[in-house]
Formats: sequence, structure tokens, C-alpha cells
Amino acid sequence: MAHEHAEPGVVIDLNSFGETQSTAVVKEEKFEAIRIYLDPGRKIPPHKVDGPITVQCLSGRCVFYVEDEPRSLEPGSWLYLEGGAMHSLEAEERCALLVTIVFV
Repeated sequence: MAHEHAEPGVVIDLNSFGETQSTAVVKEEKFEAIRIYLDPGRKIPPHKVDGPITVQCLSGRCVFYVEDEPRSLEPGSWLYLEGGAMHSLEAEERCALLVTIVFV
């Protein structure tokens, strides 16, 4: 079931989105928030975006690579990257991440 994007000032439950691979929570001209689910062993290949991003681990565990340097993400951990930083990730367990992107 597809979800509509969040509305300004309206509280949403990120858990209500189910265990789908990726769900855009908000998508605007200068900002996007995405809830990403990854199964164990699933990888997202190296890529970069022009603007800054944040990554918050909601559940599970994954290894987030900044350039080639690994960072372990567990529930409650949060990571900030400047725009243009090459990054990738691999799920160690089924994990849910909240990724925000600021477009420049």
C-alpha cells in the first residue's frame, strides 16, 4: 500500500510504512526524507549527492562507508555527511534507516 507524503505539522508514525525497501516520507524542492529498509546482506553501491545528508538508524545494524572507511550504525546512532561525500552501505541485519537530503 502506497503512503502519501507527510504533511507539514502533521505527526506520522514511521512504523506504519511497513517493511518496504524505501519510502519517501517527504519530497520537496530542497529537502527529502526517506525511510529505507534493507534485508541482511543487501548493499547500496557507492554514490554521492551534492547537498548534505543525515542518516539515522531506526532498527537493525548496518555498515555505512564514508569513502572507504566503515562506520557501524545501530539503533539510535546518527551520521552527518557533507555534500559530495562518496558513501555506500551494507546491512548486517534487517535494518531501517531515516535518510535526509538537503538539495543545493
